[in-house]
Amino acid sequence: MRQFLREHYQLVAFILLWIFLAARVPWLLYGILPIGVFLLRRVDRWQDILFVFIMVLVLSDMLRGLPGMRVMAGAKGIVALAMGLVILVDQARMQPLARLFYIFLPFFVYAFFPIIWSEVPLIAFEKTLSYGLLFLVVPNFVLYSFRLHGWDFFRNLVWFLVLVLLAQQLLPVFWPPEDFYVVGRFTGFFGNPNGMAIFVYLTLVLFTVVNQLHRGLFTRSSVVFIYAVLAYYLVTCGARTSLMSSLMFLVFIQFFRLSQLLGIISFISFSVLAELLSSNLPYVINALGLHEYMRVDTLADGSGRYIAWQYVWQQINEKGFFLFGGGFENEFQIMNRAYRILSPLGHEGGAHNSYLTFWLNVGIVGIILYFRSFALIFIKASKNTSLAMAVMFSVLFSVLYESWLTASLNPYTILLLVVLTVMSEEEIIGSLSAAEEETAADPPVPAIKPLIIPAR
Repeated sequence: MRQFLREHYQLVAFILLWIFLAARVPWLLYGILPIGVFLLRRVDRWQDILFVFIMVLVLSDMLRGLPGMRVMAGAKGIVALAMGLVILVDQARMQPLARLFYIFLPFFVYAFFPIIWSEVPLIAFEKTLSYGLLFLVVPNFVLYSFRLHGWDFFRNLVWFLVLVLLAQQLLPVFWPPEDFYVVGRFTGFFGNPNGMAIFVYLTLVLFTVVNQLHRGLFTRSSVVFIYAVLAYYLVTCGARTSLMSSLMFLVFIQFFRLSQLLGIISFISFSVLAELLSSNLPYVINALGLHEYMRVDTLADGSGRYIAWQYVWQQINEKGFFLFGGGFENEFQIMNRAYRILSPLGHEGGAHNSYLTFWLNVGIVGIILYFRSFALIFIKASKNTSLAMAVMFSVLFSVLYESWLTASLNPYTILLLVVLTVMSEEEIIGSLSAAEEETAADPPVPAIKPLIIPAR
């Protein structure tokens, strides 16, 4: 981490400058952030542009705590557009472009169609455009940063994410501590503990993939330190879904290494076992003495999620959203109107289910198109590494209880796209094989025999 800070101290200073300006003249950030993107591009600091984007997305989730962070909610779209413009201007030197966007292109083309039925067509258009833009921008910035810096780029990215997590510890020191806790659970930069847990889970996935693919990129002490930091935040934020997704990922790695079929069978078995445990979970948790951490009082009503799922399914069938949906932002409009109905029943927020959120937004047709591309990219990645299927099934479990996959400008989807780019781009994976072949092709250095001077 010290090496990362020495090489990227200017980036850290830039981020601190945002925080200072956001508290006093937040409107300046609408100009400073996109200008910063173009200045970094001019000096070929492409990886720093991606780090800037991630940090903007993280800060945009902070509804309270640091003053002025609401400006990030508007500025993040401008940063995404600036990055898209960079790709447009520099596409000649960025060839060949990453393939991930083209695999999802059928979904993006279709996603504009349900806007016809949208209550807020302009917002739906903007959300659809930003979703497609994210899939275009992130893989290409990752791939080009790799071309410039090799695997050192991924090491820098991991250290940046770890630094973001550790920097949260300073928040209660300089600002009122109660602004960073919800019912005793630390929220940090993310506005809610579940959001932080998703970020930690995806950082864990990214770090494990990079570390497994390129052995020796991190020292042994660094590996232990990074896993310790991630485990600490995963446990202390008290998010059951992300904790379970992380455990699934780490366990399934071993099964998929042995056999793809064994991995799939283990996932099905795990799902059945999880369903059996869920009905008796309060008793199991009380017996283990974990009732405070696992929040047994929220398990009886499924933390309000099951209530939301029933309501969403009713809307899908009764409001005509089954086939084509109502465009991006449809789920937000419906759940926002239902707040007064669902809140007394124990639910606050959205659908808490990416599948149902997609269904409300783009219908069953959109779900088929999206997860067709989702499956194809993971199948492609699985040809390169056995880690791919473990990633896929843990993500499928995570999005069953959270809607992060359906949003573009959040700090979570971007990390998944980085992971997919690492595993699916032949240029990145192929570099490992090329390095091994080059090492094997080097002729052994002949041993130099000691010079022996005959005695006279």
